[in-house]
Amino acid sequence: DDEIGRECLLKVSYNSHDKLKAVCRSWEAMLSSPQFYEDRKICGTSEQFICLIQAIPKGNSADDKWQATRAYGLTLYDPLQGAWDRLPSIPEFPDGIPLFCECFWVDQKLVMIGGWNPSRWEAMNSVFIYDFTSGKWRRGADMERIRSFFACAVSPSGLIYVAGGHENNKNALRTC
Repeated sequence: DDEIGRECLLKVSYNSHDKLKAVCRSWEAMLSSPQFYEDRKICGTSEQFICLIQAIPKGNSADDKWQATRAYGLTLYDPLQGAWDRLPSIPEFPDGIPLFCECFWVDQKLVMIGGWNPSRWEAMNSVFIYDFTSGKWRRGADMERIRSFFACAVSPSGLIYVAGGHENNKNALRTC
């Protein structure tokens, strides 16, 4: 019965969802539905994670492991299970996330805004969105201006406000 299967799947840890999506098409559709994750919240089985921006070590020896590291990635920590998991790379940045970007949690999505392109060392107006339901990154609408080192806030309705910062020539911005 689909309803019994759904009730069981609602209780399975998020870390296992990718494997469960491969079982059959109906489970993949169920586990890819935003409503499924809303139902997990309602029945109290959704987990809370801590998202960290961490340096990605380079090199193999103990001496050079952290030397000249300029690449950073996103790591999820599940405090209840003591489990660490690295989020997949943004397709446009396979070697690490933009430097000095801002990250926010909005409506079951991780939103990464602005910062510097790690290979060209230029400020960006890019917005990237990681959807935990699909387990994939997508490109959001760009900010109107290129900016880095800015302030951000999320409203209760999920709107993201960006203010100040610097443009590509490191001039201070007074816009919002």
